[in-house]
Amino acid sequence: MFKLMLRILSFVFLGLLALLWQTTAMAEEKPATSLDKVVLQLKWLHQFQFAGYYAAQKEGYFAERGLDVEIRERDLEKNNIQQVLNGEAQYGIADSILMLYQAKGNPLVIVAPIFQHSPQTLITLKSSGIDSPYQLEGKSVAFYQKDTDGFAVLAMANHLGIELNLQRLHHKTDPGVLVRGEVDVYAGYLTNEPYYLYQQGIEVNLIKPMNYGIDLYGDMLFTSRKELQEHPERVAAMRKAVIKGWQYALQNKREIAQYILDTYQPKNKTLDHLIFEAKAIEEMMAVNSTPIGTMDRGRLEFTKKLFHKHNLVQNDWDLSEGIYQPQISKLSFTAQEEAWIEAHPVLKLGIDPEWFPIDFVDENGQFSGISSELFHYIEEKTGLKFEVSPEYSWAQTIDMIKHKRLDLLSALTITEERKTYLKFTRPYLNFPTVVATRTGTPYLSNLKTLDTMKLAVVRGYAAQEFIELNFPAAQLFLVDSPLEGLKAVSKGDADGYVDNVAVIGHYIRTSGLGNLQVGGELPFSKAISIGVRDDWPELQGILDKVLAQLNPKELSEMQNRYLMVQYQSSFDWKTLLSLLVPLLIILAVIAFYTLQLRKARQDLQEKNQILHKLSSTDYLTGVYNRSYIDKRLLSEIARAKRYQTPLSILLFDLDHFKSINDTYGHDMGDEVLQTFTEVITSSIREIDVFGRWGGEEFLLISPNTDIEQAYFLAERIRHEVNNVHFRQKIRLASSIGVAELRADENLSEIVKRADEAVYSAKEQGRDQTVIAK
Repeated sequence: MFKLMLRILSFVFLGLLALLWQTTAMAEEKPATSLDKVVLQLKWLHQFQFAGYYAAQKEGYFAERGLDVEIRERDLEKNNIQQVLNGEAQYGIADSILMLYQAKGNPLVIVAPIFQHSPQTLITLKSSGIDSPYQLEGKSVAFYQKDTDGFAVLAMANHLGIELNLQRLHHKTDPGVLVRGEVDVYAGYLTNEPYYLYQQGIEVNLIKPMNYGIDLYGDMLFTSRKELQEHPERVAAMRKAVIKGWQYALQNKREIAQYILDTYQPKNKTLDHLIFEAKAIEEMMAVNSTPIGTMDRGRLEFTKKLFHKHNLVQNDWDLSEGIYQPQISKLSFTAQEEAWIEAHPVLKLGIDPEWFPIDFVDENGQFSGISSELFHYIEEKTGLKFEVSPEYSWAQTIDMIKHKRLDLLSALTITEERKTYLKFTRPYLNFPTVVATRTGTPYLSNLKTLDTMKLAVVRGYAAQEFIELNFPAAQLFLVDSPLEGLKAVSKGDADGYVDNVAVIGHYIRTSGLGNLQVGGELPFSKAISIGVRDDWPELQGILDKVLAQLNPKELSEMQNRYLMVQYQSSFDWKTLLSLLVPLLIILAVIAFYTLQLRKARQDLQEKNQILHKLSSTDYLTGVYNRSYIDKRLLSEIARAKRYQTPLSILLFDLDHFKSINDTYGHDMGDEVLQTFTEVITSSIREIDVFGRWGGEEFLLISPNTDIEQAYFLAERIRHEVNNVHFRQKIRLASSIGVAELRADENLSEIVKRADEAVYSAKEQGRDQTVIAK
């Protein structure tokens, strides 16, 4: 008994040391469970002008980066820039007026220009005939109390030598003064006042300063120099979350507009008005030509000269002190690699414009997909920049890389023919290659059947080479895109279409081709790599270094945006999860297939032959899946018996998880699962193996661990889980069963005992650890 007490005390002591170490690490890493509270001060009232910030809040992008952001509406009686300077807020939004404050020595830093152009405009009635700034001489203009609020308009007038008759209006919010004839011209925003006038059927002219040589930045995210000096990682996190929020807002305008209405209830704004505002803002952001947040030093220098020209400032100041420079995290490269990067700072990147969701060109003509996320990451890690020409087809892209008119390809499968002109990096994605067939076609259990089929493949894809080499009797039906190939199968022009399951899953899910199914898996390379021109081995080595240090969690985050699927309430997800589905994209394919065909259970089991051969990680949480856990547990049991060392397992079941899904929705349920796994993975040793057992159940394998050690580990984890806080005030708890391997026990027996212990914990009131009998 005394020895047992000593062991218990020693484990408690070790546990406290581990907790102290982890607390220190948390202070460095700032995980999502301990969020930094900051205030973002808006420059005006709630409206779509700030949609990206609302989207970052709504979609959890702030929380992902360790931030708890309070978004404050403008108090019209206060100076919103001064509020950041005096510490009322850590971040703010303002336009080029920021540079006037910097000129006066105020320690402000521009973090990211959001609007590449100022939305300031002059509005006149169409009936007035005033449609040019040269007709404004002597005209009365409804204007702001402060010149700086309408600086773009004043700069345009001064630049053109025009004298304006300014009528200063307090809180200038009524364009009706123009309609009533009280003024000739109204200074406003392209995103706002024109809508009110259009709604009344009033035709107007818009005189935009940017059309007359005064092209200034509009809204910019800024902070104080104190915030940047004390919390550089927080500024970087804020910038990334805001940019991601704006990307989401522009791609989901109606959704975010409705969210703004429901959440912030902006005064005198309708859904139609917010959508009008969204479209105008998209033009001001110039997203088709300029990545969000891009800052051009030359444009700031131009603005600085304008301030001097108009006598708004007399002194000179150093722009660099007021411009945020993102810290580029570089890897450890050799001197030769550093020299190579310096000699080749910009590379020409070839992409496939229609290989959804891996590689594609979006509706705005921008490079998108999982690979685009990866190349943003590579840019951050190396300092390299990649130029993409999205107008080329895949066949043209292949021809260009062969003739060295491109430097590398973003995503492709390795083939023997491609090895003759490309070098390949280590793979970063791995999806099964499958054949899509019409519904009712028997499952391809015998691949010799392919010799009798007419198979659609995209011209130049790896699938073409594979079919030609391995199934020479098959009739090839060459197409120019995956969608064309799938449509050919749908119409009966081809018997099957060959591609990877992520691509086929995307198109089946989004194109309305309801008569297609996954008909079988093909046994050839499933790995996707970056292809590099064969005379640049240095680039291959540099990219391999980046990919080598890319951890599964980071890669999972890159995939989330493109592989996330919607749950259908009519589908039995619990049953499907018990069949060990590791990737949600495959869920979409199988779910669609099952819902459409209503086939018997035997057909579903046949299709799950595809699923059992997938990668070892669970897509949603990033931890090991059950297939891998089963193999490792068998291996660890054999090892423990061979060397006569202790082995324990901990089986976790989240308490009341179904009620979380039912109350807050599946998105919140997903967040709970992800957070739960983060807590555990940060609390275990390198030799421990942790994975998702199914649904809300998780299993931890602890080698060289007896039952007392396992119990104290379980209790420590349970308490850490209890301390996790969510914005919906969800209290996270788990019931844990702990079992130590017996000499005569196999896998199913030890798991059964742990499962019975979990059941016992739930019977005794949940949120506790029970040692298996």
